[in-house]
This record gives sequence, C-alpha cells and structure tokens, in this order.
Amino acid sequence: MIELRKITGDNIEEVIALEVEENQEVLIETTNLRSFADAHMLNGEGIPATPLAIYADDVAVGFLMYIYDTLDHESFEHEVFYGKKSYFIWHIMIGESYQGKGYGKLAFEKMLMDIEAMPDGEAEFVTLFYHKSNVKARTLYASFGFVDTGIIQGNSILALKNLDRKITELLVE
Repeated sequence: MIELRKITGDNIEEVIALEVEENQEVLIETTNLRSFADAHMLNGEGIPATPLAIYADDVAVGFLMYIYDTLDHESFEHEVFYGKKSYFIWHIMIGESYQGKGYGKLAFEKMLMDIEAMPDGEAEFVTLFYHKSNVKARTLYASFGFVDTGIIQGNSILALKNLDRKITELLVE
C-alpha cells in the first residue's frame, strides 16, 4: 500500500537518504534535501509548497513535492495558460532500491488525487517539467493526461494536465 506522509523530525533522515541510480542523477535536477529546503523558503514567501514522503508498507521509498502558484514566467507570456493558477509538481523520485515496483505510478496517482481536491486553492491545471531524454517519465505523465507544451527550458520539457479539460484542448489543436 502506498501512502503519502508529511515529513517530520521522525522521518526526514530516511527521506533525504533516498537516492536514485547514478545514471539517473542527470534526470533529476535537485536532491530531496534541496527540495525540502525550497519548500521551507517558498512557504515563507507565501507560496504553498507541499513536500511529502512516499511510503510503501511503512518503508520510506520516495519523495515528492508540489507547489501552488501562478505561471507568470516571461517565457509563458504568449501561452494560453499565462497568469493562471497552477499546481506545479516540483519533484518526484523513488529510491534506487525501490524502483520498478510500481511505487512511482501509484504515488503520482495519489498525489494527483490530492491536487484535484485543490487543497491550496482553485487551479485550472497541473504543470511539471521533465528531462527531455526521460522516456519513462514522458510515458507516465502522458498516461495521466499530461500534454507536452513544446516549451523547453534547458534540458526540460513543460507538460500540463487540465483540471477542467479546456487548456489541453487548446494545446492539441
């Protein structure tokens, strides 16, 4: 059974100790510790950030984080989603010894269910970036209805999923 839990003083060491395989490090731009620190800073700035530990049968197997913010980066200025509220998936990883067991997909699904309840406020969509060479991630995200926007920043591609189905239809046209 997959469970998403708050990170506390009791489990933070387990979470920050989780690492991906060495050849996957290029696919993940930040560590769990850095993402957790980012969450603290973002929350302090009034941007809701939700870092969570992924547990399988009471064992910490991964980490994920999402934030709630406005997509107002200058590179999005001419996009239909510019200035709209979004849940942005900041980080998701499964520790190397726990990969290949379906935990990532189950945790992603559970996270999307949490996001669809809009815990931090109304939003039209969920967004994320993934490394352009990460075929597994692209396939996983597409299976949950994420659509590539064609926007590339560095080595990452921006994808989004409609929470109300309108924006994806505009992108696909």
